[in-house]
Amino acid sequence: MNGLRLTGLLGAAVVLGLARLAWAVGLGGAWLYGALALVAAGVAALAVARLPRRTPLTLAGGLLVPAGAGLGYLEPWLVLLSPLGALLAFAGAQGQLSEREQASFWGWLLVWPAVGLLLVWQVLPAFYALWLSFLDRFNFIGNSRFVGLLNYEILLTRDPLFWKAMSNTFWFVAFTVPAGIGLATLTAILLNEKVKLQGLFRTLYFLPYITALTAAAAVWDWIYNPEFGFLNWLLGTPGFQWLSTPEGIFARLLAPLGVKLSGFWAGPSVAFVAVMVMSVWHFLGYQVVVLLAGLQNIPKEYYEAAELDGASWWQKVRFITWPLLSPTTFFLFTLSLIGAFQVFTQVLILTPTGGVLQDTLTIALYLYNKGFRDSNFSYASALAVVVFVVILVLTLVQRRVLERRVTYEA
Repeated sequence: MNGLRLTGLLGAAVVLGLARLAWAVGLGGAWLYGALALVAAGVAALAVARLPRRTPLTLAGGLLVPAGAGLGYLEPWLVLLSPLGALLAFAGAQGQLSEREQASFWGWLLVWPAVGLLLVWQVLPAFYALWLSFLDRFNFIGNSRFVGLLNYEILLTRDPLFWKAMSNTFWFVAFTVPAGIGLATLTAILLNEKVKLQGLFRTLYFLPYITALTAAAAVWDWIYNPEFGFLNWLLGTPGFQWLSTPEGIFARLLAPLGVKLSGFWAGPSVAFVAVMVMSVWHFLGYQVVVLLAGLQNIPKEYYEAAELDGASWWQKVRFITWPLLSPTTFFLFTLSLIGAFQVFTQVLILTPTGGVLQDTLTIALYLYNKGFRDSNFSYASALAVVVFVVILVLTLVQRRVLERRVTYEA
């Protein structure tokens, strides 16, 4: 129990330091730091008072924690005295702790730097964005007032661009996630066979993924160029505007058959499909490598037994490979869904304005425009919160629906 209190003291001191850092950069107020300083002082007093024997080193550490908290008001770097006090308190009480308690303390000491980075760059900004979403046109310069849920009301009921961006993003998810995983699964199965130059092929498929997404998008911008692009030369369609055609892909494909489609049924624009193709190509290598790892974990004895029973290649894939690969595909489906909802870089490079008729505007690009083009960080934060909720709900639904079909054991 004493080890747990000292570990809690270390955690309180580290969080106190992070709060002082947030205050110094303007992400938190003195009230938050003051509250955490009181908590750290209380934890220090409790941890030292409950020890069976209080050595001078333990007492010095217990006093140094609140002293660092108080001096941190004057100079931010002085708050580092608090974690140092926690270490001194542990050093003084080390002989009174069991081996397990000592190991727990050292473990947390090594973990806290990573946890601190997550708190600084992930958790605290997320809560700060939630707070900004309740303000009116916050831009880090002028004054802003609290407006409650007004940004959400405007976003959901009076902003057609939000729904346009959401529908485009849903099209992107619906196309790229199944197509990417399906193509990656087929490629991984073929690469898992005994073929010549197998290592070379695996390297070639992985190269696009390790290429910077910005550079890859710039290359595809040249491929789609209407005047001297490679794709128009290959298809014999000089002058076709791949990235500037707002016509729906379904409408264009069915037009020669006399079928006319409009609105939602016309499908995503040709320009957006071009962005999707580039995205599938870029992330294919990563998915192939993950699936190859899953394939190589399937025992070879199953395939040998199936061959003795006269199973065809397709039957082995259907009844052995696909079921036993389901944990890997489930993992990729989850990551791909989250990543597809955050698609941004390739859209910004290929279609910087969001398309001719906002036909390639995704929710991440719309958020970026609101925040960094219009300097309306309150509205951008509201967008971010809504996207988080949508991704969370879809991920939970996907887990509930798909995880039932996952075979975790052979």
